[in-house]
Amino acid sequence: MIYGYTRVSTDEQAGGTSLQTQQRQITGVAMAADLTSDIVWLSDAGISGATDFFSRPAVATLELGLGDIIICSALDRFSRDARDCLNAIHELKRKDIKLFLNGHGDVTDDANISGRLMLEVMAAFAGHERRTIKERCNRGRKAKKAAKGHIGGSAPWACVIIGEGREARVEPLPERAAAIAMMQILRAAGRSYREIAHHVSARYHLPTSHMAVKRALDGRGKPVQRISAALPE
Repeated sequence: MIYGYTRVSTDEQAGGTSLQTQQRQITGVAMAADLTSDIVWLSDAGISGATDFFSRPAVATLELGLGDIIICSALDRFSRDARDCLNAIHELKRKDIKLFLNGHGDVTDDANISGRLMLEVMAAFAGHERRTIKERCNRGRKAKKAAKGHIGGSAPWACVIIGEGREARVEPLPERAAAIAMMQILRAAGRSYREIAHHVSARYHLPTSHMAVKRALDGRGKPVQRISAALPE
């Protein structure tokens, strides 16, 4: 059996043309290697290349057998983790299953010395690239958060999201500052979240649930220590 394996790392990519592009490249590899049997397509959409190959949804339940062939359009579609890459290839060799990578031939063939060397070098670089991308994304999220940019999810109760995509930012709603202060006072006085929600909804005309009150107070950071203001009626 010949399997064409395609993978993209995010659901957003899955909606694009990446999977189709990989299929065309795999078909070309099969033709160049005179592999004339029909290709059975395996696709992992939204799966990280650092995930163990044999644990991925498209592969986990697959019963690979002696003489089967897997074709990938590129090494980073197969794996982005050097250790998992080499371990997976070792397991494929043990089961006498071939792995063809576009541009490198059958990398499970011991006679393919140059292909195996390039595989090992590229596997190390793929792991390094994955770590670099992760670090860059983390720095970007931290910088955007520090600049009051929106990094995903819903805005805190006392804020609003302005803009979309990369331009999205979180801005405070001044009119809710008083409501937050009231929530703190009532909570410090031992009122329940439901009671507080009722007061906020009535006084500030802001439909508010008890869970919204809890989230709003949790978002304030440290709990209220001392409040001297009088309780609202």
